[in-house]
Amino acid sequence: MNKQHATRQRLLDIALKLIWASSYGNVTVDDICKAGKISKSSFYHFFKNKSELAVAAYEAHWQKIAPEYNRMFSALLPPLERLANFCAYVENGMRSLADETGKVPGCPYMLAGAELSLIDEDMRLQIQRLFGRITRYIEQALRDAKHEGLIDSNIDPRAMAEDLYAFALGLQLQAKVRNEPELLRRLETTMLIMIGAKALKKAA
Repeated sequence: MNKQHATRQRLLDIALKLIWASSYGNVTVDDICKAGKISKSSFYHFFKNKSELAVAAYEAHWQKIAPEYNRMFSALLPPLERLANFCAYVENGMRSLADETGKVPGCPYMLAGAELSLIDEDMRLQIQRLFGRITRYIEQALRDAKHEGLIDSNIDPRAMAEDLYAFALGLQLQAKVRNEPELLRRLETTMLIMIGAKALKKAA
């Protein structure tokens, strides 16, 4: 990894970390440069402003976790197991971060979308893209589950995928506000109820 690439990657990582821990509005270019020990001239060599950096940072975050989504939602897995994997991924991720920081952080995409959708069109579109990518994984699992007769036959997989993801985001927000990661235990059971499926047996 050359020095320029390493500097750009450090900016991406630090921007996401600071914004996720606080908010986009509270984090300045100076904060990002100071945390990364990067000069402002280097910052502006790579990005014209904080918004452009944020869009790139959220895309870079997705590229890091996309392989995990591909694994969780592999077509080789039973469709309801894919949904269970997603629920475990969300719960375990929030618990791990809560153990590390003492706070449930919530979904970084949801938080940025809620803060910026009315004031930054580039970030609104980026968050919309990220939501869409995750929703498509859920939708395909629902289509396969419906085809196999595992869920309510009247379900519209696309609409239900959006509903399930909205519920997951909302529950993460509640867990963040209450700082109670235990709330995320409800995720899988409630999702399965929403689609008319029986809860999967938990491993002993």
